[in-house]
Amino acid sequence: MPKPSLPDLFRSSIDAIIPEAGRSEPRLWVRRLIIWSERGQVVRDISLRPGLNIVWSPDADADGNPMGHGGGKTSFCRLLRYCLGEDSFGTIDQRQLIANAMPDAHVGAEIILDGNPWVVVRPIGNPRGRHLAQKGGNLDAAFSGDMPNTTMSPLRQAIAEVIMPEATPHMPIGSSADDAWEAALAWISRDQECRLLDILEWRAAETQSRSPSRAMSKADRLAVVRLLINALQPTEIDASRRAQSHRRAAEEADRKKTRVEATRADVARGLAAAFGGDPEDSDSPELWSRTAGAAAQAEVTAADPDLGQKLKDAQEAVAEKDAEIRKAENRLSSIEGEQAGLVAQLKTLAEVLPKREMLLNDAENPKCHACGQPISAHSEAFIAERMAERDVLLKQKNDALEQQQSLKSEQNNLNYDVAAARQELERRKTKLAELTGAADRLASARGYVTLTANYRTFGAEIARLDAQAKADLEKASKAAREADDLRKASQNVVKRLSEHFDTVIRVIIPDNAHGEVVLSESGIQPSVRLHGNLTTAAVDSLKVVAFDLAALILSIEGKTQLPGFWLHDSPREADLGLPLYHRLFDLVRTLEGLTTVPLFQYIITTTTRPPPDLQVAPWLILQLSSAPAEMRLFERDL
Repeated sequence: MPKPSLPDLFRSSIDAIIPEAGRSEPRLWVRRLIIWSERGQVVRDISLRPGLNIVWSPDADADGNPMGHGGGKTSFCRLLRYCLGEDSFGTIDQRQLIANAMPDAHVGAEIILDGNPWVVVRPIGNPRGRHLAQKGGNLDAAFSGDMPNTTMSPLRQAIAEVIMPEATPHMPIGSSADDAWEAALAWISRDQECRLLDILEWRAAETQSRSPSRAMSKADRLAVVRLLINALQPTEIDASRRAQSHRRAAEEADRKKTRVEATRADVARGLAAAFGGDPEDSDSPELWSRTAGAAAQAEVTAADPDLGQKLKDAQEAVAEKDAEIRKAENRLSSIEGEQAGLVAQLKTLAEVLPKREMLLNDAENPKCHACGQPISAHSEAFIAERMAERDVLLKQKNDALEQQQSLKSEQNNLNYDVAAARQELERRKTKLAELTGAADRLASARGYVTLTANYRTFGAEIARLDAQAKADLEKASKAAREADDLRKASQNVVKRLSEHFDTVIRVIIPDNAHGEVVLSESGIQPSVRLHGNLTTAAVDSLKVVAFDLAALILSIEGKTQLPGFWLHDSPREADLGLPLYHRLFDLVRTLEGLTTVPLFQYIITTTTRPPPDLQVAPWLILQLSSAPAEMRLFERDL
C-alpha cells in the first residue's frame, strides 16, 4: 500500500527524522498476546507487529450496531501492561469477575527485547498463581507443563538494564530497576482515565494499577521524563539536591535564630522585671549581672551552710513517715477484711450450733419421732460423736470471738498510731517546705546569675545563625545556578524534542499551526500556536498525544532511554476532532516508512473508525464489540 499523501511541507519534516543506525527492529516490542481461559483453552491469540497496531471497537451508529465501549479495549491495554511488568491488570471488581468466570485463566506474551525473545505467562484468574518471565522458550509450551514461578523481576530488570541503564540509578522513586521500569511504563502506556489531561498524568487512582508512579509527585514524574529523554544528567540532579539541601538548612537556621531572638526577648523582660532596667538599653545587661550577683551573694550568706544535708534529711524523714502511714493503712484495710470474714463465720456458727445441741439432746434422750415415747439409747459412741461435733463448733465460735476482739484492739491501736503519725508527717512536711523554700531562693538567685551570663551569649548565637543562613542561601544559589547551567546544557535534547513536537503539530493541524516544548526550572511545557496560543480542551488533549509521539520519534533516532514502544488507550475523536484524529494515523503510518522495518511499536485502541485503508491487516490487529458476547475480548460476558 503506498505511503499516505501528506503536504510536501510536512513530508519534508517527517523525512528529516534520522532513524537510529544499526537497528532493524524496535528495542522492545510485543510480538504476541495469548489469553487462556484454562490450560489448553485459548480465548485469544493476537499477533502484533512493529509499527502501527490498531484495536478497533466500532462505536454505535444509526444502524443500531452496539456501542464500542465495553468490548475490552482497556482490558487489552491493561493485560499488555501486565505482561510488561505492571503488578495489576484491573480493579478489584474486574479481577473478581474474571476469577469467578475463569478461575484458571492466564495471559501470556512474547516480548522481544533488544532482539531476544522473552516469554511471559501470568495468572488472571487465580491471584495466587505462578508468574513466569524468562528469556527464550516458547509461549505455546510455557503454559503446558510445570511452570516455574520466576516473578516478573527478571524481565523488569532486564528491560531497565538494556533500555535505561543510565536513568535507572537516578530515578526519584529509588534505584530499584523494577520500580524504574514501571515508572517508565506508566508514561508510555498512560491510563485512559487520565483523559489526556496533562503530559505528566499517567495513572488514575480509580484504575488501582499499583504502579509505583502513583506515589510520585509531579516534580518526580517530570524528573522521570527528563531522565528518559536524556535531558537530565546526574550532575544536574546532584546540583538540584544540593540546592534544596542548602535551602532547607538556611530555613532551619533562620527558624532557630527566630527562636533564640524570642527567648532573648523573654529573658530580657524577666530580668527587667526582677532587677529593673530597660531591655532596649545596652547598659542593662551589666546592671542585671551586677544586681543578680549581689542578690545571690546575699542569699548564700543568709543560707544555712548545712542546708543541702538538712534538706536531704527532711526529705528522707517525710518519706519514712509517709511509708509508715501507708503500711498502717494497708494493715487497717486488711483488718477490715478479716473482720468481715469473722462476722460471716460467727453468723454461720449461730445457725449451726442450735441444731448440733438438738442432735446431742436427741442422742442423750432418744425418743420415737412417731409416738414421742422414749426408746432405748444408742451406743455411747454415737453420743460421744455428737458431743465432739458440738465441741468443735463451740471452739470455732470462741476462737472467732477471741480473734474478733484481738483485731478490734489492733484496729484501735493502729487508728491511734495513724493519727499520731499524720500529725508528725505534717510537722515534717512543714519543716521540709521551709528548707525547700530556702533552697529554691538560693537556686533562684544563682539561676539569675547564670541567666545574666547566658544572656550575653544570645547575641553571638543569633549572629552565628544569621551568618549560617546567609552562607547556606549563598550555597543554595550557587548550586541552583549550577543546576540551571546544566539544565541549559540539556536544551539541545529538548530542542530536538521540540522540533519533533512541532512536526507532529504541523502534520496534524495543517493550518500554519506550530508547536514548541520549553524546559524550565518549574517543568516542561508544550504549547500550540495557531493565530495565538491555543488552550482549548481539544488542543490540550492533542498536546499530550503530540508530546508522546515526539518522544517516540526521538526514540526512533536513538536519542532517549525509551524502548520505542507506545500504547495509547482510546485517544478519542471527541478529544481531538475527526480530521485531526485521522491525521494522527497518517502520521504514524508515515513514520513506518522511514525504515524497512519500523523502529517502533505504536498500539492504539479506538472506538472511532480509523481511515479506510487502515481498517485491514496488518494494521488492524483486533476488532472488538460489546455485543454479541463472542466479540468481546474474553469472548464471553463476565
